[in-house]
Amino acid sequence: MNKTSLKAAFENIRNRSFLTEIFTVIPLGLLMLIQRFLTGAYKPVMDDWFLYGDLYKKLFGRLKYFAAPNEKFAIRPAAGFFDCFVNAPLFEHLWLVELILTLSLLFGAFLIIKTLRKNNCSGIGFFLCLVCLFPVGLEATYWIAAATRICYALLFIGAAIYFLDLYYKTRKKYAIWLFSVLGMFSVCFYEPAIVMYILLTAFIAINNSKNKRDLIPLIIMVSQITVIGLYYIINSASGEIEARGGFLSGNLIEHTKQVFIYIKSILGSYTQALMDYGFDNGLSIVLGGHWFIKTTVITVLSFLFGIGSAMCIKKRSFSPKMLIFAVILAIGGIVLNFVLGSDRIPLRLVYFSYLGIGLFADELLILLPRRINQITVAVTVSLAAFIFTVAGIGEVRDYQTVSELDTYITQQIIDLDTENNITDIDKNTYVFGGQHSYEETKCIHYLDHIRGASGSYAEFTGCMQHLTGRAWTNNLVPFTYGDIQILKPYIDQEDVCSFYNIEYDKTVVRADIVPNGDNYDAVREDGSIIGTLVKIDDVRYQFFD
Repeated sequence: MNKTSLKAAFENIRNRSFLTEIFTVIPLGLLMLIQRFLTGAYKPVMDDWFLYGDLYKKLFGRLKYFAAPNEKFAIRPAAGFFDCFVNAPLFEHLWLVELILTLSLLFGAFLIIKTLRKNNCSGIGFFLCLVCLFPVGLEATYWIAAATRICYALLFIGAAIYFLDLYYKTRKKYAIWLFSVLGMFSVCFYEPAIVMYILLTAFIAINNSKNKRDLIPLIIMVSQITVIGLYYIINSASGEIEARGGFLSGNLIEHTKQVFIYIKSILGSYTQALMDYGFDNGLSIVLGGHWFIKTTVITVLSFLFGIGSAMCIKKRSFSPKMLIFAVILAIGGIVLNFVLGSDRIPLRLVYFSYLGIGLFADELLILLPRRINQITVAVTVSLAAFIFTVAGIGEVRDYQTVSELDTYITQQIIDLDTENNITDIDKNTYVFGGQHSYEETKCIHYLDHIRGASGSYAEFTGCMQHLTGRAWTNNLVPFTYGDIQILKPYIDQEDVCSFYNIEYDKTVVRADIVPNGDNYDAVREDGSIIGTLVKIDDVRYQFFD
């Protein structure tokens, strides 16, 4: 094929919008699979242990837990449904759950940007690159316990607004019905996703409305929000609502300042640190065995994705409206943090802002001459896709390492427990040296970012129950530095309480509790002291090593 015919072939593809989009999305999807599966199958971490290996496994088939009012699924009922009836039954094959979530994210993001392109959006590359490949977003889209709330939400939002736009373009009644059903599912997964759904629905409706009747979809959307709002109100007595959904009641100015500080740190220093370490870690993996094949495949797919993104750019004048909407979408992704009472903002709570940031970048480039715009997009998107993919590989490997350490530590405790005390529901087991973050992973340590199970009793217990196959056990309670636990009156009753310690090298040893005045020393079998349980009151003790 000569140069002229090759150019004609690319022009033919470019002139067919759908083919161009597919040409772009296929290499993106393959990059996502490489990023998430190159280092092996998905392994459970953090909440996965007790959600799918413990708690929800017991709930499988119990529809009564979805009745209102309830405590089990007081918020995010659709996510609870997927937890119970998809994730929990597939706990032994979580790689399949991860594959489903990855494809849901890909198709959801594609449907959203495709619908926006039908409404005068020009680009596609930066939006898809940030939403689907950005390593900082992996806490939201890779970790199954979080991804179930976010990836499915994006899929349903994308499908809902796609059919809403189809209704405006064709006036097909089935389209408005599908919008109604899919939209209702969209608001049942995650609170920030509700904001995204509102903004995207409102944009499509306003952009296509020609008379008052065309605003009916907005009434449907308001009805959907009302339904989920009533569901929240009915379940307002639940501790889950109080902890996650309570509105701000304190000092608004101080709360706003604090939220700004957290978000600035996440989007600034934490993102830079994660990208730097993730890329170094990922590059060492890529340049390991079969480095030439891995490097070539990632490079070629990144290049194809960049070229496809450049080919997708529409020829049109700059639209201030689209740029303003992109800013609104970015703000909408974090706005709930300013009105909810909790100022605990994990990385996943800024994820939806990436939709607006990606759209903003795509739209801003329209200011450049089209040919320069295409070259810029082809180069920068290709480079970003390569860097994001490699850094994401390093991030995923850290998730797997943490899961392996969780299993290694917990299995040692099980092996040392010759009298089966830890699986006896009437006995108590305590573990000194529990860690929220393992030094074996050099990634940033921030809230829920790749947290070790040995630092949380729920996650630790879930891991233990999975490994032992016991559905009902006592809690495996970790003691990290400074933790306070209720230990009296059973602390010195060996037939009730057993103690272990996680050593620096992650080996586990038995521990004895020796009185020391009002306090107790935790002692290894060789007589060396692990730490001291300092008396707080008649029942509580605080651990210091």
